[in-house]
Order: sequence, then C-alpha cells, then structure tokens
Amino acid sequence: MIRYRTSLTAVIKATPPRCIRPLVERMADDMREMACAGQNVSIETLIERGWTARTIERLSPDAISIARRQSIRQVA
Repeated sequence: MIRYRTSLTAVIKATPPRCIRPLVERMADDMREMACAGQNVSIETLIERGWTARTIERLSPDAISIARRQSIRQVA
C-alpha cells in the first residue's frame, strides 16, 4: 500500500479573491460614468440605470463621497 504525505503548503487553503464589490461602489461608478459622459446625475437618471428609489435614498450619500474622492485628480 502506498501512502502519500501532504505537505503543509498543500493543506493551507488560500482565501478566494473577493470579486463582489459593494453596492455603494457600483453606484459611485455609475455616478462617475454618467458625470464624465456629460449626463445629469439625479434620482431619475439613476432609476433609468436600474437602481431603485429606496436603494438610492439609502446609498447615495456614501456613493457621492466615494465618487468625488475617486474623481479628484492631482495635477503636479
């Protein structure tokens, strides 16, 4: 009978990469995309993109701050 000995590196499982982004970041990306395309970012335009009014009400303050933070460019 043949027995295989596992090494310690094979036993340790790596955590899978986190592929799911939070909804706040997705909304911030939509806001930035709309603003760069010259569209008005409002509740109506976000609803047209598939967001619900309740979700917009709940996530928009954080999404606005994330979108503003990511849109700032340093020119030096």
